[in-house]
Amino acid sequence: MERWDARPLQSVELTQEDTGWNVVELESRKNLHSKIHELIDLTINSTLSTSDFHYHLHLCQTQYGKHFTTQLVRSLQRTDAVEREAVVWLLTQLRDPEAIPLLRKLSQQPHYSRAIRLSAALTLAGLGATDEMLQTPARRFYAIS
Repeated sequence: MERWDARPLQSVELTQEDTGWNVVELESRKNLHSKIHELIDLTINSTLSTSDFHYHLHLCQTQYGKHFTTQLVRSLQRTDAVEREAVVWLLTQLRDPEAIPLLRKLSQQPHYSRAIRLSAALTLAGLGATDEMLQTPARRFYAIS
């Protein structure tokens, strides 16, 4: 006679994090991933103006909140260089200050590839948030008439 494993029938203790999910949140995350993928595709294959992209970005930021920026920063980990370049451009256009600590952390993680760290650093430069840019006082130019 065969012996069956009783582990699948045992109850599993769920942590507080596991019980916090519901169907609406999971569907919202699925929509967020889909929307980010759509924005990346639009960046690569579209002739939309920058103001149209600003509109789409701020609409998504309003709809998804801080999760939008977080997921957009995570999208820098894509393997395709063209998609990563599109994400850098989107983050630079979004100009969300909440992305800066996430980008700094990503750019300093040695276990990520050099291309991913470089993309995060390039985004920081586009946002004017590199250490060098923050230490150097901004020059003021005056017109002489």
